[in-house]
Amino acid sequence: MTVTVIPNMTRSAAYEVTSAVLDKLAQLGCPVWMDPSLEERFGTRVGVTYTPTDSALPACDIVLSVGGDGSFINAAKLASVHGKPLLCVNAGKLAYLAAIESDELDLLQKLATGDFVTEPRMMLTAAIVDENGNESFREDCVNDAVISRGAKIRVQKLCLRCNGAPLIDYLADGVIVSTPTGSTAYSLSAGGPILSPATPAFVVSVVCPHTLTSRPLVLPAESVVTVRLARAEAPAGFSVDGVLRARLRPGDTFTATTAALKVRLLSLPDADPFAPLRTKLGWRGTVLP
Repeated sequence: MTVTVIPNMTRSAAYEVTSAVLDKLAQLGCPVWMDPSLEERFGTRVGVTYTPTDSALPACDIVLSVGGDGSFINAAKLASVHGKPLLCVNAGKLAYLAAIESDELDLLQKLATGDFVTEPRMMLTAAIVDENGNESFREDCVNDAVISRGAKIRVQKLCLRCNGAPLIDYLADGVIVSTPTGSTAYSLSAGGPILSPATPAFVVSVVCPHTLTSRPLVLPAESVVTVRLARAEAPAGFSVDGVLRARLRPGDTFTATTAALKVRLLSLPDADPFAPLRTKLGWRGTVLP
């Protein structure tokens, strides 16, 4: 079983954790491919071949990211294009999406025995269309797409529609459209609900609405969600998975649909998707037997 390892070397623990991952995979007899840019840092290692990631991804069996949730997102986009399952090892802090913590590397032996299960996660496709119907931007998202406040500290008018039917007009700083995976990211901080990863739905969360009646919405995955920037004193920011990717001008529309691609996330057969929330987000209370 060939593994493409993609570490986030900006993490302070990345070298130590990645080295331990490479040692464990060598013990298991799993060939590893890593990008040549990492050769100077990791040097010659048993079972490791340095080959460009673009060449390794189509031919490998598994993609393994080392880092936090941001590392997972970047690796997920690469893996999804080639239909490869993804495993995340935590070398960050929260890393809600990590299947294995840095002190649980013995669990990697389950790769060799096939004891991991593949969990499909939906992605959304975000597009921007101007007043004339011309598309200026399109990208798939793992977590979310966000319209944020522009350079001037003034509220924006955002008109939300679902399948062409008007839903709500917001006066707000912005709006977040997230996948179930992204429901525990920025959307959660904005007061959005937590969805089970398998829920086929979008979450629409408004950022700092100027009314107490605005509430997050959960919409079916087959929906076509559109948000038109009806009024703003400056172009709005448009971010995909936490990265500013474009600007919206008044009259532009952001459209969200379910992406054709999915993230195939590897997890343990008995994994509880809510366990990280209890432990990493500090949920309190007693879980009854």
